[in-house]
Parts: sequence; C-alpha cells; structure tokens
Amino acid sequence: MPARDSDEPALALGHADTVTPELADTELPEPAAAVTPATQPEPQIGERPAADPLARAVARTRIANQLFARQDRVQLGRYQLLEQVGAGGMGVVWGAWDPELERRVAIKLIKATLPAARDRIQIEGQALARLSHPNVVTVHDVGVVDDQIYIVMEWVRGQNLRVYCRARRSLGEIVAIYRAAGEGLAAAHAEGLIHRDFKPDNAIRGDDGRVRVLDFGLARSDVRASDGGAGGVDSSELTRGAGTPRYMPPEQAAGGPLTAAVDQYAFCASLREALAGRDADGEDADVPGWIGAILARGTASEPGARFPAMAELLRALGRDPAKIWRRRLIAVGALAATGAAFAIGNLRASGSAVEPCSGARQDIARAWNPAARAQLIGHLDSLGAYGGGEAIRLDGELGRYAERWAASHRAACIASERGELTPQIYERNLGCLVRARIGFETAIDLLSRVPSERLSNAVVAARGLPDTERCLTETQARAVEPPPRELAARADALANEAARLRVLAQAADPGVAPAAAALVDHARQLGYAPVLARAYLVQGLELIVRGDGGHAAPVLDQAATTALDGGDDAVFVEAYAREIFAIATTPRAELADGAAAVPAAIPYVEHVARRLGAAGSFERALLFNNIGVARMSAGDPAAARTWFERAIDEPRTRDGDVELVSALGNLALGTEQPAERDRLLAREHDTLAALLGPDHIMTLGSDYKRSGFEANPEAAAARTRALCRRATEFHAREAAGLVGQCAYQLGWLAEERGDAAEARSAMSQVVGPQQPVAHAYLTAADGKLADAIGEARRAAAGLQSEWWTKFYAGDALLLAALCGDRLHRTADAVADLRAALAIYGELTAIQRAPYFLRRTSRARALLARLIRGSRPAEARALAGDAAAWYRTAGGYDAIAGEMEAIARSGT
Repeated sequence: MPARDSDEPALALGHADTVTPELADTELPEPAAAVTPATQPEPQIGERPAADPLARAVARTRIANQLFARQDRVQLGRYQLLEQVGAGGMGVVWGAWDPELERRVAIKLIKATLPAARDRIQIEGQALARLSHPNVVTVHDVGVVDDQIYIVMEWVRGQNLRVYCRARRSLGEIVAIYRAAGEGLAAAHAEGLIHRDFKPDNAIRGDDGRVRVLDFGLARSDVRASDGGAGGVDSSELTRGAGTPRYMPPEQAAGGPLTAAVDQYAFCASLREALAGRDADGEDADVPGWIGAILARGTASEPGARFPAMAELLRALGRDPAKIWRRRLIAVGALAATGAAFAIGNLRASGSAVEPCSGARQDIARAWNPAARAQLIGHLDSLGAYGGGEAIRLDGELGRYAERWAASHRAACIASERGELTPQIYERNLGCLVRARIGFETAIDLLSRVPSERLSNAVVAARGLPDTERCLTETQARAVEPPPRELAARADALANEAARLRVLAQAADPGVAPAAAALVDHARQLGYAPVLARAYLVQGLELIVRGDGGHAAPVLDQAATTALDGGDDAVFVEAYAREIFAIATTPRAELADGAAAVPAAIPYVEHVARRLGAAGSFERALLFNNIGVARMSAGDPAAARTWFERAIDEPRTRDGDVELVSALGNLALGTEQPAERDRLLAREHDTLAALLGPDHIMTLGSDYKRSGFEANPEAAAARTRALCRRATEFHAREAAGLVGQCAYQLGWLAEERGDAAEARSAMSQVVGPQQPVAHAYLTAADGKLADAIGEARRAAAGLQSEWWTKFYAGDALLLAALCGDRLHRTADAVADLRAALAIYGELTAIQRAPYFLRRTSRARALLARLIRGSRPAEARALAGDAAAWYRTAGGYDAIAGEMEAIARSGT
C-alpha cells in the first residue's frame, strides 16, 4: 500500500489504497443490545481514552464472546465498535454499528489533549455537519468523550480516486469523476468552507458509483473557536502550513492568507496527475491542450490568476471542444437535410424555444396514458376483490414509474449535452432505458389481459421492472464489447425482445416457452455472445418459474458459459445463481449428469460477482441467497446462514427488491435466537406487504411461515385457519399449493387436540408432496387403520429422497405409529417412531422451529409411553425432552404433566 502524505486517518476509509478488502467484505451485523458481562464492567470509553487500550478492549471482548458465546460490544456512546480500520498520528478510524438507525458507520476517534487541537477537530465536525451534498461524505454525529472527539460518518465502500484512476481509464471518465469531486468542493465553498488538503486520497468513488470528498480535517471556516483555551483563534490559524506538499499552492506552503483558490490548485494538480497516468503503463499520457490550459490556470502561482470560483473551473472542464464541434456538425447536417421543415416548425412555434432533452414524457406517454390506464383498471376490477385492490395500487405505481423513466431519460440527455458522458456510455444508457420502457409496456399489456389465476405472478413481474435510475450506473460499470456495426441493429432488436420475454417469464405467461426458443434460435444465427446469453437466461428463467428445474439447469449453464465468453459478467453471475438454485431444488433423478459438480465453481463466481461493484448488487444478492439454499439442501445450515446474511447485506436486498426478499425468511428459518427469527420474519412480511400488498400470495406465504413459528397450539391453529381462509378468498384458483400447505398444518393441529371434523376437512384439501400423508390420515379416519399404516409407510419411503420432503416422511411414520398404537401393535409403533425421529434428526436446519418441535415432541411423548416399562431410562429422557418443550410452548398442560411424571419415575 503506498504511503500517505499525511499520517492522519482519512474519513470514511479514504486511504491511499482501495477500501481495505477484508473490511469491505465484513458482514453487516444485526443490531445487538449492549450486554454487560457478569464478571467485568461494561466496556466503555472511560478513564484511558488512548487508542491502544480501546483496541485491546475490543480484542478482549471478541475473545470473551468466542469463549463464552456472548454478543458484547465495546461502545462509544450509542455506537458499537466493530474493528479498527485506520490509524494515524491524530487518532484512529473505527468501523461501527448504529443500533438506533440500524446502519453501518465509520467513526473517526481523535485524541485532543491541547485546547487548540480540540478546537480544530471540533471545527472539522462542524464543517462537515453543515454540508449536505451528494459529493461530500455525510457526517451523522459529533461528540466528545474525555479528551477525545468522535465524528460519526457514513460507511462508504469503494476506491479512492488515486486507486480508481490507476486502472486504464478514458480521458472522459477521469474528467467526469473529478468533476463530481469538484462539485463537492464547490458546495463546501458555497458554505464558506475550504478543504485545504484535497488530493486523490481524499475523494472516494463508492461502489454505488457516487464520488464523495472526505477528510476535511484541515477545513477552514468562519466558525471561531469557542473553547476558552484557544483564545478565539480563527480556525485557519490552527491549521496554517498543514497539508500535503505535492498538492499545496505557494500561499499555503508559505503560511499566508488562504482562500478557496487553494482547493482549486490542489484539484487541478490531482487531475493533471490522474490524466498523465491514465494509460496505466508507467509512462505519462498526453493531456489534451484544452484541458492543459485549464489546469495551468487552476495551478497558477498567484491565487488571483486562477478561476474566480470552482464552479467556473468545472464549467470549463465541461466544454470539450471536440464534442461542441461534433454537435455543431450534426446540427448543420440536420439543417441541410430538413431546411424547409425546420423553417415551418419555427414559424409554428411563434419564436418560442424548445427545451433540449424534453421528449421523454411524450415517449413514455405512448405506453401510459388515460386510455391505457382505463383499460388496465377496468380489467383488474373485473378480477374480484384482489384484482380491484391491486388496480388502485398499480395505477399509482405505474404512473410513478413512468415519471422516473422520463426523469432518468432527461438526466442522461442533459449529462450528455454537458459532455459528462462519453458517446459510448450515453448510447449504452439509452439502450438500458429502451429495454426498461419495453418491460414497462409489456407489464401494462400483461396486466390489462391477465386471467385471475396468474394475477399474482403478473404483479410480481410489474413490481420487478428495472430501476431506471440505475441504468447509468450499470452501463458505466458493464463494459461489454459492442457488436460489429453490421450486426448492431439486429442485436438491439433481440436484446429488446429478451427484455419483453423476461417480464412475461416472471409472470408465468404460457406463450413464453415457444417465444424464448425462437429467441435462442435467432440469437444463435446472429452469433453475438452477449445477446445469446440473455436469450438462454430468459429461457432458463421461464423453466424455473414453471417449476421445471431439471430442464432449466442445463439451459442456465449454457447461459453462464456464453455470457462468460461474451464478457457479460452480470449475466454470467445471474445465470449461475439461478442454475445452482435449480439444482438445489430439483430431485436428483431429474438432473443431468454433471450437475453435482456445478457448485464447485462458487469461489470463482463469487469473485466475479464482487468485481461487478455497486452495479452488481442484484446479481450478487441473488447469488448469495441461492448459494445459501444450496448449502441448506446439502445439510449445512451454518454455512447457509452465512450466505443468507451476505445476501441481506446487499443494497438491492435492503432496498426491498421483490425477488430478494426471500433471503430474510431463509435466514429466519435457520437462526437460533427466537427474537431475531421473529424480527426477520416480520421484516420479510412487512416488505412484501409494502411491495405486493397484504393479500398477495407471496405475502400470505410469509404469513404461513410465521404461523409455523407459533408455539401455542390454539394460537397456531387460529393463525393458520385465518390464512387458509384468506388464501381461498383472494386466490381461489391460484393458491392451491398455499392452501394445501396450510390445510396440512391445520389438519395436524386439529388431530392433536382431537377435533376429528376439522382434521378431516383440512386433510381433504391437501395437495402437493404432503398429499400421500393426508390420504393415509383420511384412510385412518375411516377406521381402516391397518390400510393407513401401509399407505403411510409407502408415503415415507417416497418422501425421503429429497431434503425438502423429508419432514413429511417423518410425519408419515409418526402417523403409522399412531395407528399402530391404536391397534396395540406396540413393537411396530416403536419401530415407526424410532424411524420417524431418525428422519427428523437429519433436519438440522429447522430443528428449532415450533412446527418441527411440535411433531418431534409428539413422537418422543408417544415413544416414552410405549417403552416406559421395557426401557425406563430412555423413556425418562424422552419424556423430559418432550415436557420441556410442551411447558415452554404453553397450551399443553395435560401432556406436559404426564411427561413430567414419566421423567420423574424411578428417581
């Protein structure tokens, strides 16, 4: 790592190298309450504020946590310190967690024993707190503890400009990135603040694509020191002569009076350095003459010879002569071709000017207009209660999407007009926006004709449209080699068709399969790998949505391979993520040879996913979640939890992307802490309710998941019963699977309390993999106990092959044992119970879930009764385990008392 010119730690991890990788990869912890250890005082900042004792306190706490399974945190005020991420002569920078607002922050903690130094540090916090600008690092809080001051800032992941510009960059990219930093400096100057130490290390390009200026540790302002020890010295006196010599203007080096022109000098010196080194080959690149003249003026020895203000300098950098002449030539060509029409147009406009970049609203209005709205609302209203409710929600949401699309289109156009985007980036951005508009039009058409049984899928597709505001970030990051000029028009047409079919595939439209196959054929004929990869991806997605994972996996493998060949890393990661999901959720007998070897590529794909940066947050979150599913299917819940946590930490998951919300519920299923599990399930449910509505099938599915974690049998039955009723009411034809799931659980709850009528009614509604068990129950309810035993055992044999059906195999054997007990076939019942408990014992991922413990406690209680005479010690152990859960769950007083009596017998 190159040495810093100043040994003071940079705000928000702005070191001379990239953000420390091991910190950038650190998993965002969930908020934890401060726990005071029983054997020592709660670790707080106190008598010894030096950095080393604090670091030792954090280290000791971590060791104690590992040894004693605690979750203590060393705290600074309300903030929980996680790890030290930087250190210098003035203090340290810590990564920390803010439990109140549930976010990761960076804390600059600085020793200040002298009043003058303390004033200077307070000025830093005051200066930054006064700024609110996208290109300036955000300060959340400033505080004092003993002789230390802490400044709490946003946590930024990314690379500082020195590191970012080391890679091969175009001149336009470097100028654009520095102009963004310059906007931050201009905002500071507008507040009367001077940075005084701007350099490439003190500006960071975050993974979100935004540039932020940071480390205002030498800022000067009109804020005067308030501490009596400083004697009211102006802040510039406190930092006179400080800074980095390579970027310091003569007046600052000499300790003379300072103005905002010092930042202009440092900015131009930094930009010249970046442009000269942009070829990344060790030799200086040529700097165009028009930029060289600007930089020469900005670094003039006399402050008065520089630009009047930073804003003037930035405007000069935006006036690329080549672009200006290119636009003029285009305009001249247009005049020559359409002179008469142009004149008529001006006459009709009566001399009024047409605003540039103003056509986006008219463009999107062709898809979303009063007639389209009326058609969509009228159709949805005809689909019953759920459709009518969604009509109101979708009307507003689609209207807002149209507004965002128009705004994104106009912003890109204006940025291009200003010379802030290269022609290639602008063209790619327009292509992204065109595909977003096509998806939007497809969703409107779909919602205007969809039948009721596919409405929920259509709503998901509509709410999963591309985020137009991310188009620019993603197109800047995804530098896929464009097709040859002679193929460009056909490649664009096929990419647009892929965008249309993707929406239809997510909506489970029956016409997608043949259209996707045709798209693949046309893309093969074209021979341009990036488009062919997208075609394969759409085809694989359609197969997954249809539930055909066996055929989806090889198609998605082809998509991943083709995307890798074509240099489209984003499609490669998404295709691989969907492939491992298909493999993990498909019976092994239906998978092609070689499918078991696919997960071996996870480390490589993860590396590619991280390389995507902020633009790949969706693909990365999808990958992490699906790896978690794969690890869960392999019987490794600990590793699965780690992957789910990483998925949740991604911005697109936190933003509430519909397809990624499931990571919350997946993590909840495997968490060991009930309170944390309930919080995750509630967050999943609330997010889905906000995105899809409270009565959407996915929201009801989240309700079903929560009902399974209700331990009290009466409360569990009430919630499950209400869920079955809502699913039937709103989705009579669409929710057969969900109705079948909740009916199965409701049937077991009714059977357990002896309500034969409700149990029979519920079990008769079961569909899906549980149906053979339900059928065996109905046979037993008809009094055919011996037949029911045979059916149940056959059901168990068929359900043990896949991890997601093993639970039902255990249930089948428990049912066989219940029937065997009623027939007084004790030996058979004991054998079935032991087999059931063995199967349940393999399901480590759900072993703490109440619906699982309810069934295993039932099996243990029955087995304890049957063997108490022949194997008393084992019976006591089984009864003790069952009693412990029954007492904790509540509502099981009779059986809990019986089990407690067995557990105490013979003692």
